[in-house]
Amino acid sequence: MKKVNYFLLMVMVLAGATACNQVSYKKTKTGLLYKIIPSNSKDSLVKNGQWLKIHFTQKINEDSVLQSTYGKMPIYVQLVENPTLNYDPAEVFPFLKKGDSVVIVQFVDSLMAKQNNPGAALPPYMKKGDKLNLYFTVLDVLKSDSAYQNDMQKEMVKDRPRQEKEQHEQMTKMRKERMEQQEKEFAELKKTGEDVKQIKVVEDFLAAKKLTATKTGHGTFVVITQQGTGPKAEVGKFLTVKYAGKHFGTDSIFQANTYPGLELGVGAVIPGWDEGLQLFNEGGKGTIYIPGFLAYGKNPPQGSPFQVDEPLVFDVEVVKVSNTPE
Repeated sequence: MKKVNYFLLMVMVLAGATACNQVSYKKTKTGLLYKIIPSNSKDSLVKNGQWLKIHFTQKINEDSVLQSTYGKMPIYVQLVENPTLNYDPAEVFPFLKKGDSVVIVQFVDSLMAKQNNPGAALPPYMKKGDKLNLYFTVLDVLKSDSAYQNDMQKEMVKDRPRQEKEQHEQMTKMRKERMEQQEKEFAELKKTGEDVKQIKVVEDFLAAKKLTATKTGHGTFVVITQQGTGPKAEVGKFLTVKYAGKHFGTDSIFQANTYPGLELGVGAVIPGWDEGLQLFNEGGKGTIYIPGFLAYGKNPPQGSPFQVDEPLVFDVEVVKVSNTPE
């Protein structure tokens, strides 16, 4: 924590220097502005082929943070002699040693003029006249590829819990947005009466087959042949499900497999599965009949054997219900 706070303080000091004392900056051969705040380290400058371990923050116009490694895994960059570098932060690397802090200033107009593809469009967050500020600290200099690999592996292990948490949060957000979109689509179908029409197709089929099914959710029908005696399949539980998917009315199997680690009720599968599987316990068996709008609806996967709004049938067995994914 002390290192992070020190760096943030350094960023504030350097940002003020950028605004008030620009003449103190040096320039590379291609005109890149930079300033090095040297450490007290007695180490020699980084040599060609060695690796710089860096934490950095990049801002636009000294205020908006574009990206930062602080609180995350540091980056590693190898010093490779390259005389063709043009207005590139890597031009400054040969002047650094362990512990040094650096400020690099890039003017967007100069960046546009010097880039290899002058006609390329700027990113939406960047415009002419803007200034990019890169602040970074050299945490270490790794003198061989093996030292770099070993250090990177250690940092990856340290950073894994944060990555997993971030991935889970992103997935949760995506699924929430998808579920909200589904509910909007269901509401639109209800307005037009299309959901009723598609549900009736399944109801008529079940009646013709003299099957007694339980209707659940928005219109999924379930015939349970074996309830199961284990834990109940509830939203948020993780299921292992054996299944055979069939085309409606033909019993033609399009896929038979096992789905491990299915998180139930969060939009990870088609709505009909999320709805129908909640009627089972671990060890349960049965068949789920799904109207088209609760299967793949109007957007079946490209290259799949499904028609638009095609109802589907799944024979299922809930092999396992767990509180955690396998």
